[in-house]
Amino acid sequence: MEGSPERLLQHFRQALRHSPASAFRDWFRAQEELRRQGASSTARAMADELWESLPDLPFESPEARARFLHNVAVFFGSPGPAADLPRARTCFAKALEHFAEHAGDGWRARALHNLATAISNLGATAAEMNEGIDLFGKALEWRTSEREIARAVTLHNLGLARRRLAALEPARAMEHLEGAVEALREAAEIRKRNALGEGEALSKSELERTQKALASARAPAE
Repeated sequence: MEGSPERLLQHFRQALRHSPASAFRDWFRAQEELRRQGASSTARAMADELWESLPDLPFESPEARARFLHNVAVFFGSPGPAADLPRARTCFAKALEHFAEHAGDGWRARALHNLATAISNLGATAAEMNEGIDLFGKALEWRTSEREIARAVTLHNLGLARRRLAALEPARAMEHLEGAVEALREAAEIRKRNALGEGEALSKSELERTQKALASARAPAE
């Protein structure tokens, strides 16, 4: 979207109050464009305005509000100029109040998975990585072998989180890396079985990287 930063802010200020869900799709695309342009200050200003407006936005139902807050949480929980883990946590928590139990639509598992991903991407401590790993486990309670494509996504991200934890807890590095290898191997197998070539290649690449890290961790003990 073209225009000055102030015009951009004004446009979305009005659009979000009129129709939050549809406006957010355009808002998100604008954020992607700002990122490509390197316009970090405008991206952050838009994010700040969105955050401040959340309590006043109108929704047709509690379900619509919960889904919207989930999507906003995913944005704040993703790396970028406006990344903000505390804000992501707040939005995820409100969404999970609505998606309080696993149901056929999978929304609770999706929110748990994305909260875990946000923590594993933006967290900096072993405690945060362990929290993320626990949340991935809760998502996998629903993302079973009967829902294996979604399961592979969670397993892939779980493997990355366990590898990050290995760097944060060197004394238990082998244990964490072994868990990462297990998760990534299953993710790659599922993606291969379902002919998901790009996903399979990504999981295999991360698996190979993790296996090398595990071999290095084992070397001093051998």
